[in-house]
Amino acid sequence: MSNEPEWRDATPKNENLPNKGKIVIQLIAGGIALIVIAVAGRVVRPLGLITGGFAFMSGLMMLVRRRQVFYKPGLIVTACGFLLLLANPRFGVVAGFAGWLVFTVAIGLVAFGLFKAVMLAWDVGKGV
Repeated sequence: MSNEPEWRDATPKNENLPNKGKIVIQLIAGGIALIVIAVAGRVVRPLGLITGGFAFMSGLMMLVRRRQVFYKPGLIVTACGFLLLLANPRFGVVAGFAGWLVFTVAIGLVAFGLFKAVMLAWDVGKGV
């Protein structure tokens, strides 16, 4: 039944649309989660240290696995965990810069996710 022309998609370029949708959801959800973790870490110091340490260690474990699919997310999680660890003890300028950078990255992830969502909607509307 799947080999019949009416059951196939008219444009084979649409095969990547589900993957693009997953990327959009991951970017937006990751940015929102990072904002929540950063704000909660600022309010409750031990929670920020625990989540920063957990993110740093899990990012390192993702990098140690040496799988291609885990490299970029592992690098981002490790960097965000390290910055969360730096931002929570509040050691002067470094802590302020680290907290600002984590919040800026989180806003950037959400903005990039929204941009990708608009581009995905544009592709779907065009029928690419």
